[in-house]
Amino acid sequence: MEEQDNWSGLDAIDIQIIQHLSDDGRKPFTEIADALGVNERTVRMRVEKLRVAGILNIVGVVNPIQVGLKIQAIVQIAVAPGALDAVIETIQVIDQVRFMVVTSGEYQLLIQVRVRSHEELTDFLMKKLNPIEGITKTNVIIEMKLLKNTYKIFAI
Repeated sequence: MEEQDNWSGLDAIDIQIIQHLSDDGRKPFTEIADALGVNERTVRMRVEKLRVAGILNIVGVVNPIQVGLKIQAIVQIAVAPGALDAVIETIQVIDQVRFMVVTSGEYQLLIQVRVRSHEELTDFLMKKLNPIEGITKTNVIIEMKLLKNTYKIFAI
């Protein structure tokens, strides 16, 4: 635990609170307090401090497969010089895009796309992504089988 004590000024109690909430964001503060040997007020105040500092967000996470979004693809996108900001601005508003980062190397952007079917993925690629001016090349990687998906930052 010593190495983790330096993360953004987090101490062992903060890290353990984050671990508990990563497992179950609805876990009662009293249960966390009992597990850590502190009082509930300590947990409540630390969670609020972490939230205000932008370190912790507690949200409901939807299982995309259970709501019909069964196809996931990672798309690497190469962009023409000088066009990156415009391409980012255009892609940011597309509903099927769940995640987008600027990357190094041959492809300047990487996006994650979730859709209901291969036909919908084809429509997304041909009608929404390919027409964007400034995109010079794409590499589409279709997820075949999910092996791990976690939101934990610290191991318990």
